[in-house]
Amino acid sequence: MDASCLPTEAATGADRDSDPPNLGQVRTEEELYVESFLKVSLLLANQELIKVQLHGYKMLQHLLKYRSEKLSSADLLKLMLQLVKSDHDLVLESTDSRSSMSDKRPQNSDWSAAPTGINDTISSHQGMDCPILAEHNLLCEAFIIATSCLGIQQYMGMLLCLLNSLNRIWIQMEWNRKYVRTMSGLSNLFSDGQFLKMSYHVVKFCEEKLMNGINEYGACGVFSIALLELIIPLFLRLLRCIHVLWMAEIGVDLLPAEVEKAKTLSCMELDHLLEISDGLYTIDSEGWFRENETRALLEGTRQRVYNFIGLCTTIKGAFPKLLESLSVGNAFTEALGCMELRHLGKLIHLVVIPLVKHCPREILEEWTVNLLEPILLECEDRLHG
Repeated sequence: MDASCLPTEAATGADRDSDPPNLGQVRTEEELYVESFLKVSLLLANQELIKVQLHGYKMLQHLLKYRSEKLSSADLLKLMLQLVKSDHDLVLESTDSRSSMSDKRPQNSDWSAAPTGINDTISSHQGMDCPILAEHNLLCEAFIIATSCLGIQQYMGMLLCLLNSLNRIWIQMEWNRKYVRTMSGLSNLFSDGQFLKMSYHVVKFCEEKLMNGINEYGACGVFSIALLELIIPLFLRLLRCIHVLWMAEIGVDLLPAEVEKAKTLSCMELDHLLEISDGLYTIDSEGWFRENETRALLEGTRQRVYNFIGLCTTIKGAFPKLLESLSVGNAFTEALGCMELRHLGKLIHLVVIPLVKHCPREILEEWTVNLLEPILLECEDRLHG
């Protein structure tokens, strides 16, 4: 595994294998992010499967068009050489690409069901005035393609780089300024159907893998600690944005109509929607059903993140290396006042109960102060309110 994919020293500027000769130059967080995006793109473009190659090629083209000024001369040369090589390879295999994909499938691989229609998810994207949202969707699509096409050992190695780039997006000034810090920004973010779809499928894959990958002794056989250290903060950031949509002080006019309507549904409606639309790419394009799709995406993502955090509490050694009481607590407690009863019930069932069961005794008091006590007080207020 390429150590440069790790979010440790790389985040502070130690990841310098493709720097220009001036090693003393301090790079910005944006430049580090673009470099990580380039590494993922090159990694994809050099895989054997045509579908994976094509997506890497698409990401490289995006970089050349929108981010070339942020690349060092050495990285820009790598990008150009790979594009030339990709053109040559695609011409050679153009007539037999579909058959070669099945011929090159790894033996004894762990396969996930690939969502149908995935190739159309980015081509219709209309956010090119802000490349970072398109890049988020491209990275999530790469995640879905990698986990559906590659063998488990191949995609587990690649996920480290993909998740590192996704985490870097969420700390970019551009991302926070345009999409996170204001209600109008969040409105634009959740108006992007591809953002919701892509995020949901990444969460769904991780939750299902983790649910089937922890044995009775708390050993996790599907995700390394390094991967979980990237997944958890990414999911918590996404969850906090979803929580904000339910804040009481948000006026109706500030949210897109489909998001506002998606917030109001019965538990029976939700269960039915999640059952019939689990793939989400097969949903009818009629307007009334797109509204229901938004509901399923929002609620499905929220519920799966809750379950993922709860599952993490059962992993041996998760406290405090993976789960830190303040960051996890803040993600949930800041939204308690605006949670519907069904959300509060899911939080208790999926997160609180496994946490109390598995939290080490020596840090239980810390978790009680940061998470359990606020939840209990909220429940008391509602019972007596």
